[in-house]
Amino acid sequence: MVFANDGPIPPDRLAMMASAGEMLPIRCGTNRSSYRLMLCLPRARGWAPDDLVWFAEDDYLYTADALSAVVAAAEKLPEADYFTIYSRLRFGTDATRRNPTYSPLDRADGDGDAVEIGRVRWYRAVSSTSTFGAWVHTIVADERLLRSAPFVGGAFDHATCLAYQGYRPFGLGQLSGEPVEPGEHPALKRVARRVALTGLRGALNVAALARPEHDRRVLVAPDPDLATHLEAGHLAPGTDWAAEARDVADWLRATRPGGGRR
Repeated sequence: MVFANDGPIPPDRLAMMASAGEMLPIRCGTNRSSYRLMLCLPRARGWAPDDLVWFAEDDYLYTADALSAVVAAAEKLPEADYFTIYSRLRFGTDATRRNPTYSPLDRADGDGDAVEIGRVRWYRAVSSTSTFGAWVHTIVADERLLRSAPFVGGAFDHATCLAYQGYRPFGLGQLSGEPVEPGEHPALKRVARRVALTGLRGALNVAALARPEHDRRVLVAPDPDLATHLEAGHLAPGTDWAAEARDVADWLRATRPGGGRR
C-alpha cells in the first residue's frame, strides 16, 4: 500500500499507515493534482504489467471481501480492463459510440450478461469514480488519457470512463459546461472558461471516438456494490453499511497494540 499524504496527517493515522505500507508525502493542493500524480506511479516505479493496481480515495467504506472479490473477477473475466466496486449504471441495449445511453442498474431490462462470482454478479458498467482498479499495463497504456481527462471539469471521472470505453462523453449541449452565475466571475472570465471547456471536451470526444475497436476498454462492477461513498445521500443500496462500519471499528480495536490481532 502507498499512502499519498497531501498535507499534515494526525500521528495516530500516520502510525497506522506505517504499519500497513509506504507513506508518500506530496505537495499537490488539489484532488485533481494528487490524482494525476498517482496515475504516474505504475510506470514510474516499473510495476509488473500483469499486476493489478487499486486507486483509493479516502472517503469510502469497503466490505471486508471487496478487494479479494476484485482479484477473483480479474481471474475469471479476461475481457475486463478496469474494475469498480461502486457503480449503479449500465449501458442501454441501444447504446452507440456517439449516443451512449444508460440507465440505473435496478431499472435495467434483465441481467443476462452478468457473471456470478462468489456472492456478487459482475456486469459491464458505464462509469466509476476516482476509486477504481485496473491492470498495470492498462494504466500505463492509458496514462495520457487518464491524466488529461480531469481538465474537462464537472464529473470528469464519468467522462473518463466513457472515453476509454470508446463512447462520446459529451453531447453538443454539454461542451461548454454549466453556465456560471454572473456574480461569481467577471464576464470575460466566464467566456474564457466556456471556450476552454468547449475545446477540452471536444478533444476528449474526438479521442474517444477515434479509439480503435481493439483498444476500447471494458469496465466491470459488482451487484451489490462492495463499497460506498460516505457522503450523505450516496450510500450504495443493498448493504447494511452501519453494520460494516461497526465491523471495521471492531477490527481496528483488535489490531491496536494490546488489543490482540485477528
